[in-house]
Amino acid sequence: MLPINVAKCATMRIGQSSTSPYELEGITLPSVQTHLDLGVIVSHDLKTTAHCRAVAARSFRSLWVIRRAFTRITSDMFTSLYTSLVRSRLENCIQAASPCLKGNSHILESVQRKATRMVHGIANLSYEERLDSLNLFSLSYRRQRGDLITMFKILNNDYGPDLFSLFLPTRSEHLRGHSRKVQKPRRNHIAVEYWFSHRVINSWNRLPEEMVSATSADSFKKGLDNHRNLLEKD
Repeated sequence: MLPINVAKCATMRIGQSSTSPYELEGITLPSVQTHLDLGVIVSHDLKTTAHCRAVAARSFRSLWVIRRAFTRITSDMFTSLYTSLVRSRLENCIQAASPCLKGNSHILESVQRKATRMVHGIANLSYEERLDSLNLFSLSYRRQRGDLITMFKILNNDYGPDLFSLFLPTRSEHLRGHSRKVQKPRRNHIAVEYWFSHRVINSWNRLPEEMVSATSADSFKKGLDNHRNLLEKD
């Protein structure tokens, strides 16, 4: 067994837990409000505000580096640079750390808004027009799309049977909609509503039968992009 590095250990209290100090190998562990774990900043209130702000800050720094390196950015250059160096940061671990407040979503979207203004010839267009010109989607749509693709794979056991047990089929047989609807559990904390296992259910239950019955993930993705109007607007 690998030894534990006490210097890297800390305690985080969630909810109304005890305030008693904890010790490890005779050393009192510090109490923290946030902690970085596997690339995600976990907060004591279970919200993702701190994580979203940190991700946006790093992404803005990447934009600054790109701007300094290139005096003129064409559409083709932008697509390669932005998707590989900036958007990959914005979407890292996004299914686990999706924005739980509208303000957090706006913080992330502001990075892409700023980035699309860097492209020569389209800076004066509206944000939606710039996205269309660059053949890009808004980050909010991509998050919802990613959630639904993950949900499709879970319900088809692509990730194994353990995750499938997180979602229970709806009990009623008289509801409108498709045959693969799932129940939405009750929640007693605002942050829980934005966990993947909760936030994806309304969008999933709203999809038509032909989409949830797709034979492959690729077919499901095409169906999503052909029915973007079914997804919630940010």
